[in-house]
Amino acid sequence: MNPTRSNRVTKLALQSLTVTLALLIVWEFVIEYPLFDSLGWVQSGVSAPARWGRVGVAMISAAIAVSVLAAMSLSLMRELKTKDELMRQKEEERTLFAADMAHELRTPLAMMRAHLDLLDNPEAISPLVDDVNRVTRIVEQVLTKSQIENIEIHPGEQVDLVKLSSSVAAYLAPLIIREGRSIEVIGAQNPVLVNGNAFGLEQALRNLLENAMKYSARGSTITIEVDETPALRVIDRGRGIPMADRERIFERFHRADRRTGGSGLGLYIVRRVAEAHNAKVSIEDAPGGGAVFVLRFLKK
Repeated sequence: MNPTRSNRVTKLALQSLTVTLALLIVWEFVIEYPLFDSLGWVQSGVSAPARWGRVGVAMISAAIAVSVLAAMSLSLMRELKTKDELMRQKEEERTLFAADMAHELRTPLAMMRAHLDLLDNPEAISPLVDDVNRVTRIVEQVLTKSQIENIEIHPGEQVDLVKLSSSVAAYLAPLIIREGRSIEVIGAQNPVLVNGNAFGLEQALRNLLENAMKYSARGSTITIEVDETPALRVIDRGRGIPMADRERIFERFHRADRRTGGSGLGLYIVRRVAEAHNAKVSIEDAPGGGAVFVLRFLKK
């Protein structure tokens, strides 16, 4: 049992008994007898020792009741703590298992892709290459999820949102262009620093861009806007997101369109990274159609 919690229960019990004693004294000596006497309900006075005796009996009863409740509370707290620890251990085991499986799958997938690249019929193997790439990305997201669950942000650890946006945009540009879209980075030109974990924020922005690429129209431009407030906005020119779905899409394994494939982890990773940074992720309507994903950080 956590000593702090035990001390809080003890303190609360003592406070309850103190308040009970004060109320009993006020009732016995200030309210009850004078009230009854003025109404003619009592014929003779009650001695002070007798009144204190009644207060003592009531206090003993109250002390017993409070002690029983405190003991039950402490027992319940111990039980809840034990169950919480067991759940945490099981979640850690599942996370480690997923991470281990992802590590094991990365190598054979890379070898499979290398063998496909050596074949002479690009048109025939193109669907296979796409499938391997899709599975590889799912494996990467599972591994990323396991890494961000225990992400730590150290004091003084800073990330420049302008530099981060340019770096991620340059990394994904070939893929986005191959899919028939373009990408741009606008907004602040000078560094916009936030206290954060570079790996986590990179993964969050990457998942937002991949989501925008998946649902935006071909020939459109995906925009990263860096705001000095500080905030990041990823703007697409797709069909937008209905209000009813704007919370659900951040749930783990939720997919807005199951025909597109994917793991359903991308936006969940975004939300977990935002929570780790005490940031807020929200969705707005883009002017002219589309969606705006906003990652807003607390001001320093």
